Amino acid sequence: MGILSSKNNPDKWKNKYFDLLHENEDTEKAQQLKEQLLCKTIMRLSLATTGLNKQLDPHLIRIRKQLKSGIKNEQLKLELEKFSNALMRLEDTVPEHLLPDASLLFEFLFHHFPEQKKDIQYIEAKYEKQGYANSQYLIIAINDLIDSIQHIEPILDSPINHDAFDIDASSINIKLQNLLEDTEIPEKFELQAKALKQKLYGNMPISSVLNETIALLFQIKKHFQSEQQDMALFLGQLTEQLADLGIKASGVKIQSNASSNKRNLLDESVSKQMLDLQNSSKSATKLDPLKSLIQSRLQNIAQQIQKQHAVEAIEHAKTNKELELLSNKIKAMEQESKQLKNKLESAHYKSIHDPLTNLPNRLAYDERFSIEFAKLKRYQTPLSLLIWDIDLFKHINDQFGHKAGDKTLILIAKLLSKFCRETDFVSRFGGEEFTMLLSNTKVESALKTANHIRQTIENTAFNSNGKKISITVSCGITQLKKTDNGDSAFIRADKALYKAKNEGRNQCIII
Repeated sequence: MGILSSKNNPDKWKNKYFDLLHENEDTEKAQQLKEQLLCKTIMRLSLATTGLNKQLDPHLIRIRKQLKSGIKNEQLKLELEKFSNALMRLEDTVPEHLLPDASLLFEFLFHHFPEQKKDIQYIEAKYEKQGYANSQYLIIAINDLIDSIQHIEPILDSPINHDAFDIDASSINIKLQNLLEDTEIPEKFELQAKALKQKLYGNMPISSVLNETIALLFQIKKHFQSEQQDMALFLGQLTEQLADLGIKASGVKIQSNASSNKRNLLDESVSKQMLDLQNSSKSATKLDPLKSLIQSRLQNIAQQIQKQHAVEAIEHAKTNKELELLSNKIKAMEQESKQLKNKLESAHYKSIHDPLTNLPNRLAYDERFSIEFAKLKRYQTPLSLLIWDIDLFKHINDQFGHKAGDKTLILIAKLLSKFCRETDFVSRFGGEEFTMLLSNTKVESALKTANHIRQTIENTAFNSNGKKISITVSCGITQLKKTDNGDSAFIRADKALYKAKNEGRNQCIII
């Protein structure tokens, strides 16, 4: 009876063997789920950043395709390295019509630096061929040239000889104002930029303001370069982490395969010995030798199972430790991905919104115009464009101060937004100019809406330092045609606005 007791019962060991088999299968499934979670995390990070830059989008698409078939270390690492390199080479670009006229600035430079005429001509030619991504890079190039001239400060501080060079300082002042309006100002430089704008609006001497403008734009450039380097560093760390996770995941998979092979060998050994035992039982003629044979075989099987159980317990503990490390790394990556996504969303929002009025800016207008114009061509629905301009805004700044000017811009932004439908779009185009896109609206209806808004603004006033400030606006309106493009429609609406200004302001004109 001893050999048939529960202690030596072969069914018990067989059940333990199958329990271990199921437990290892559960571990493999858990590992697969964690791997899928890692893939989803990276794919969502990729989706969150798609559309921010056309140069990076193909790399993001290829990374997502790689992840759809699971983590393949070498291929994924190669794609991430290509993505990091593309990010480092990334250069901002702006449409041609966003680059301001810099002819007066170059005239100023030719006059004061005749010895550097060739260098200035080179910069001017490069600028005209759109060799500079935006106005900031132009100013920085000029700043680098001026820095190479040791006597920059005495020249700029010396009085300008108006007889030798008839320079329109007010025009340069306006160009600098427009340059700052069109430049994306990071939050840390907003106060500095605001103070500089006040100096420009206050008609400070152009020599001192020009130096400050160059210095500010140079600082902004360094700030953006630093952010790009931080992004590249993060992506490099992400690549290393992914490679490390891939190696560890491969190690866990190898261990799992090794355990599976060992179980198969054990299963074959046990089956073979059970078959030998069965054959020996059939051929046995005496009881005592049969008992001895069965006892020996069962002890051998029990020892093999115990040995395998001990090995698998060690491997199981090692696998659990690896999985715990993987889980912690995945959690850390998820947190970093979430922080990066929030940072990218915040940066994208700031890039397409005006910080003062919180309205969409010129870049957002261009994007929305493309969408609405595509609808017009496909569905033949009418689309009207309105350009608003605050009447005598410079007079408000000069007489009541720039805080009153800012308050005026904020008030106009709120009123324009208030009378817009959800399907309409309003933006601050620049300075005191606003745009509206009225979808599914003919020009006659747009005129009624515009006059209602204009009258509301005319009847609205606010106090600044105890002084009542009245506001009026002028508006140019046009209905888009299929043959239009962004420039042609805007030029028509701008002509209508110009006509409204010339005919007395505080009115809406259709062209």
